[in-house]
Amino acid sequence: MIPNHQAKLSRGWMWTAAVGLALFLLIQVFPTSYSLFQSDNHDVLPRTQAENLALGIAERQFGITRSEIGDATVTHLSDSDAVGYYAKNHLLSDYNEQWDATMPTDYYRVDLHLGGQSGTLLLLLHLETGKLVGWRHQATNVTAAEFPAGGDDMTASKALRYAEAWGIDSASWEWSGIAEKDGSTLFFHEQPALGEAKPWLKVRMPASFNEAASSIPPWEGGYLIYGTQLPLDFLVYKDNQERLASKFSTFGYIVPQLFMLVCAVVAAGVYAAHSSYRRGIFLAGLFVALYIVFTYNMIPGLRAGAIGISTSARDALSDGVVTASIIIYAAMGLLTYLSAVGGDGVWNKMGLKLWPRWQESDYGDSVLRSMKTGYFLAFILLGVQSVILIALEQSIGSFAASDPTQSMYNMIYPWLLPILAWCAGISEEMQSRFFGIGLFRRWLVGGTKKLLGREPSARTISCLTFAAMLPPGMLWAFGHVGYAVYPIYTRLIELVLLSLLFGWFMLRFGLMAVIFAHVTLDGVLMGFQMITDGLPGDYWAGLFSLLMPGLAGIVIWRLHRYAFRSRGTA
Repeated sequence: MIPNHQAKLSRGWMWTAAVGLALFLLIQVFPTSYSLFQSDNHDVLPRTQAENLALGIAERQFGITRSEIGDATVTHLSDSDAVGYYAKNHLLSDYNEQWDATMPTDYYRVDLHLGGQSGTLLLLLHLETGKLVGWRHQATNVTAAEFPAGGDDMTASKALRYAEAWGIDSASWEWSGIAEKDGSTLFFHEQPALGEAKPWLKVRMPASFNEAASSIPPWEGGYLIYGTQLPLDFLVYKDNQERLASKFSTFGYIVPQLFMLVCAVVAAGVYAAHSSYRRGIFLAGLFVALYIVFTYNMIPGLRAGAIGISTSARDALSDGVVTASIIIYAAMGLLTYLSAVGGDGVWNKMGLKLWPRWQESDYGDSVLRSMKTGYFLAFILLGVQSVILIALEQSIGSFAASDPTQSMYNMIYPWLLPILAWCAGISEEMQSRFFGIGLFRRWLVGGTKKLLGREPSARTISCLTFAAMLPPGMLWAFGHVGYAVYPIYTRLIELVLLSLLFGWFMLRFGLMAVIFAHVTLDGVLMGFQMITDGLPGDYWAGLFSLLMPGLAGIVIWRLHRYAFRSRGTA
């Protein structure tokens, strides 16, 4: 059996890794860091501070005491359509200069659940300053008949003065001439549009509003919300892309994934003599445990995906959604386990040893080498990814929108983000690379052997091995088309190309090296995300994310040394 996992990095690989790291820093890190350093303020409020600010605003500006509030729910929301439009048309910097201070596309929505039949008061706060930028009161006992019908200049002027009482610069808005059915008045911003994007403001003013009164303005049933009017062709394009992504996820990932589960069950049985049913138990169990922790950490993110402007945040997410997520992850954990057993059997049957065992005396040293190798391979992958992304941006105009369901600001504990790197590194490398490539290589080489009536040549086997990387690579790529990156085939191209590198690295350096490479790649990306996200404390968590794979490798190495020393002493 060939011990492929023993392959070592030459100096050429190290120089390539250095180039990859430099490309990553130049293309992905430095431009973002520069724009952040140019900004006057990038400190983002923690969720707890946003809640406290909202309680203070409710008391000062709405006259609601804390004893009248049952509880509060904080959710980071984002206008994904607007962010996508600005990004596509290179208008993000212009938007930040002109409108972010008063009409941010990203904001905290704090739902204050009032006692009795008082409903819920939604306060929209700026992420960085905590300034009130919008609000809406939801109450079941309020009807549109309680608000002025509008439709004339006098009502529009009064609505603007009502908005001014809540901190809106009335001179910046012009009445649209449109009377809304719910008693609200629509205004457009006087500044020229950014591209074809035009901010709007809707004000629903209670009929009891008296300009001469010095007390707090009436707010029951009213609202003051804003948004962006975008060109219809862009909205249709984005909607069609999301529909296509849903189909690709279903027929390109979920259905084939079920097929791979069946194949893994069969392979685990057929090749059991070449593996062990203990293989992968720890890794699959670790994957499920970490994902359960991550799921509970992302409950605000799950809520962000289900929440609506007329939906109370408390009622937007049911326990069934969280339970269903955990069941799905348990199924993925089962596939990871069966992929470990089946993949190990397939590769051992083909005479290639890609995954050492704990019982081997040099297992700890193998982990340590794999960890070091993984860092260099991750730097190569980061460089290649950076080149691919900038090439796709320049050639097909790819762009990214926002996705609050994956937001750092929707995590209960943002510093737990790096655990997702381990979830992805373990499951995806075990399923797509170790089992997927092994299975398709076994089929292709075996089929060619039967067709030729003899063993294929070394060159033919190399070509068949390359071909075997494509189906699981495409399956892996289809599993990522749901990200807010457009056109959706951007991620297909990126990940299929990266999957070929991952596959080559696994054959040359072994399974553990690519797991460490995957975890390191994700850990580096997440680390820089935390370093720049503006949340207090995340800078150090980001640095830890960069070091995390190395620390894990050292711990495993030490544990193995201790276990074998204890065994020898006994």
